[in-house]
Amino acid sequence: MTAEELLLKIGKKDIAPVYFLHGEERFFHAEIVNALVEVLIAPGDREFNLETYDARDRPVHDWLGGARTFSFMGGTKLVVARNLDEAAFKETEVQLILDYTADPSPGTCLVMTAEKADRKKKLFKALTALPGAVECAPPKEATLAPWLTKRAQGQGYRLGTDAARLLLDRVGNKPGLLAGELEKVLIYAGDAREITENHVAEIVGEIRAENVFALTEALKTKNTEEALRVLRRQLDHDEEPLKVLGTIAWQFRLIWEVKCHQEKRLLPQKIAEMVGAKPFVVEKAMKHTKNFTERQLRAAFGFLFQADRELKTTGKNPRTVLESLVLELCSDGGFR
Repeated sequence: MTAEELLLKIGKKDIAPVYFLHGEERFFHAEIVNALVEVLIAPGDREFNLETYDARDRPVHDWLGGARTFSFMGGTKLVVARNLDEAAFKETEVQLILDYTADPSPGTCLVMTAEKADRKKKLFKALTALPGAVECAPPKEATLAPWLTKRAQGQGYRLGTDAARLLLDRVGNKPGLLAGELEKVLIYAGDAREITENHVAEIVGEIRAENVFALTEALKTKNTEEALRVLRRQLDHDEEPLKVLGTIAWQFRLIWEVKCHQEKRLLPQKIAEMVGAKPFVVEKAMKHTKNFTERQLRAAFGFLFQADRELKTTGKNPRTVLESLVLELCSDGGFR
């Protein structure tokens, strides 16, 4: 079952007692939970009948106990346990979870979430086989324009094909970000129920254009505030921390390689062939090479290596690791 199929069921009040939402698209996790809240719990009862737990630091007994506790005033109780894939469960705890899914509390809807569900593990093999298991995977590019059109239609608007394509061109393919920008467009359009390219062009900025070159330029000029702003914007748009780090490292590696070839007075086309990149990418990198000495680039790779190690082996908050990297690169010990 897909996230969209489940949302249709929830809209018809066809509710299962247990759901397992797995997949990296957290926007769909949130959409499903919000839809369940709207259908199951009256606004005045949400303080009592909505319980949310982080499985990484809350024992299984806590959230399963919450699921087995009677709801307030006889309504339906919604219990959400997040991040099961990042929790370390004992075998007895795994069995407690499976026992609950086999005999759930009739007055409760339990929602469990995980970005990654390793089906080789007993717990996730069982949870992904549940009738309420939903894969929240990133949507395919070709499905996004129809998805936007349908979303607008659900709010009483008609989103034209060209307008949908422009929205995708400007925003990218992240559903959460697309939904937020579409909402702005619909509010801006007001009573105009036909959404055109002009509406999108007026209200939606070039979000895709703010890429890693903006970040490297901010680092080069030691503009800490701007570098942090660009980084946080990328992370807020659900970019994977390792992907962000890898892209930064790739850009610095490219700058270093291009710089070495430039010293041999090679033409951009030849450099592009040698480094395996498009000519326009090399030309952009060439604009940065004069800003870095070899010593500065070596220092940058030292910071990048440290950040990579911390992201992969320490369990530190990824945002903190990347923000610390930016601070290092912008400090007096970085690019001088």
